[in-house]
Amino acid sequence: MNSNFTLLNNAKKTINYINKQLINYPKSEVVLKQNIEKNMYEIIELIFSYSINDIERIKLKYLKDLIIKLSMLDYYIATSFEKRIISKKKFESTSLYIIEIRKIAYGIIKTIKQTPSKL
Repeated sequence: MNSNFTLLNNAKKTINYINKQLINYPKSEVVLKQNIEKNMYEIIELIFSYSINDIERIKLKYLKDLIIKLSMLDYYIATSFEKRIISKKKFESTSLYIIEIRKIAYGIIKTIKQTPSKL
């Protein structure tokens, strides 16, 4: 299976799962909710940017940016749990989704670094 497709497919599943949770966020946490939404769309954008580019160095940059965005999303979800907006079960399941995407991204980075340059 193509790693780009797997990465994008898992990201979409995660975003759909998180979007269902965002409905229940209180109005007092509008900034947190907006940051989560913005971050999710940027994750998809980074995956598309990665798949479109041909230069390995640029691909690696987009993957590293993706990992940063995933870490921020994980932080926002943890903050939501600490503020008791989401349950422990939702926090754990969302974190597992994020970890799965992160593993795929690190695997792609490792593969890119192992393949000889095409110069």
